[in-house]
Amino acid sequence: MICDDNSVTGLISSTYPHIDHHQYDQYYLDHTIFSGKNSDVEDINSEVLQRCPGEKKVMQSADSVMSNDENVNDLTLYSMEYLNSLRASSLPLTKLALKIGVRVILLRNLDTTKGLCNRTRMIVTHISTRVLRCRIISGDAKFAGSIVLIPRINMDVSVEDLPILLNRRQFPVELAFAMTINKSQGQSVKHVGLDL
Repeated sequence: MICDDNSVTGLISSTYPHIDHHQYDQYYLDHTIFSGKNSDVEDINSEVLQRCPGEKKVMQSADSVMSNDENVNDLTLYSMEYLNSLRASSLPLTKLALKIGVRVILLRNLDTTKGLCNRTRMIVTHISTRVLRCRIISGDAKFAGSIVLIPRINMDVSVEDLPILLNRRQFPVELAFAMTINKSQGQSVKHVGLDL
């Protein structure tokens, strides 16, 4: 798809025309924006979320650290603001903004027997403090349409160039209007926008 406007706004408008009127599974499966960088994906997802109808709810993570190195004793050197700013592709955002009816992608294998695998795409149908209720829209056909509950979980990741292990307790999902080219492997999409 080629858009007339070279801006991200133009890319979103041409990839997701009238998104505020299209809230059904096949529309979400048929449209995606691919980008090369996680930061660009986050910006695009945030802008598309603003265009979707409904009330935005922001879910805050609980972050903590553990030492990767026995020589590091003072973990209080890392402020909560600093921990919240850390980002890794395998971790959800510290402030996860969602609306009912938006598309998300699962970041972890939770229960493969129920279709809850890494990169499963879902529609959010209910948001509460401790659990998301979602409907599966991708993956194995036997799971399509299944209603699932996604709890907050603890996820650990080593922080590059630091002797710490970051623990983030958050819903293991992220918005899926845009995704990195790397995460697009194995996806079949009819309407693709490329942000290069």
